[in-house]
Amino acid sequence: MSLLSRRHFLSTASATALAGILTACGSGTGAQKASADAAGGMVIGLTYTPNIQFAPFYLALSSGQYSSGVSLRHHGDQEGLFDALLAGTEQVVVAGADEAVVAASNGNGLVVIGGFYQRYPGCIIVPEDSDITDLAALKGRIIGTPGKTGETWYSVLVALSTAGLSPDDVDVQEIGYTQQAALASGKVDAVAGFSNNDAVQLEQNGTPVRILNIGEDVPLLGVSLITTPDVLAARRDELTDAVTASVTGMTTFVEDPDAAVEATKEYVPDLTDATQAAHAREVAVAALPPGGDPADLAGPTVFLASAASDFVNGHVLYVD
Repeated sequence: MSLLSRRHFLSTASATALAGILTACGSGTGAQKASADAAGGMVIGLTYTPNIQFAPFYLALSSGQYSSGVSLRHHGDQEGLFDALLAGTEQVVVAGADEAVVAASNGNGLVVIGGFYQRYPGCIIVPEDSDITDLAALKGRIIGTPGKTGETWYSVLVALSTAGLSPDDVDVQEIGYTQQAALASGKVDAVAGFSNNDAVQLEQNGTPVRILNIGEDVPLLGVSLITTPDVLAARRDELTDAVTASVTGMTTFVEDPDAAVEATKEYVPDLTDATQAAHAREVAVAALPPGGDPADLAGPTVFLASAASDFVNGHVLYVD
């Protein structure tokens, strides 16, 4: 996990190209009935279970960076990424911008207002002693992925496209969120996962691995802060403040991993165990860019669209 810097803008052309690559993937963003009245407050949705990777937001909240009306909400296991946002239960969600592009292309109004990842964490992971040394060597092999949707599936598609392969050239197995066990046991030859999470945990659990990077020639979009055009139009100043506060939390996260672990303990009680806390710290450190210099993350990360022309096909665009 790392921050999105000024040099990683999304252009109209690149977003359109990415949407074309991913157009066959479902968005899973059917709006659900609002379960809470968020009027007067601002709810930031954190997708799925509490984790050290959400520590920037925990830090911003615990240190009083957010205004008094801002709260955090973790999603349920079966909840779509953008369900609560589109239903008005949340005003901001932390989710993959690539997934937002796909959802927008399917008719959902979404706006990327802030960057989070500088480097796209999706990758292909193989055992360290594997003879798969590049993406082309995946031909004929078994690749495990949680499912044929979301960032890990997009990682598979881009990896295959980069290597000149298609899904028919490999054996894709949907294994749920069992990538680590599947790779360690030899059930699959490779898995789609995240360099700052799955790869780190595999190493922690005694399975040395290698990472095959993807998307060097494709403008992949990492996790970002996302809202809707309606919320942006009505609450632009509040959104600016919330994103700016989140950036402060991100800066603390990369400069002080120990503080990130401490802030996460409130949400992940297991981190009171010294071993679990040490493992979480490793994940936090893995968020740093190559060289591990937090200074590399300096630069504005707040992007708010200001006019209809700022959107890709009326939906998504980063704007400085």
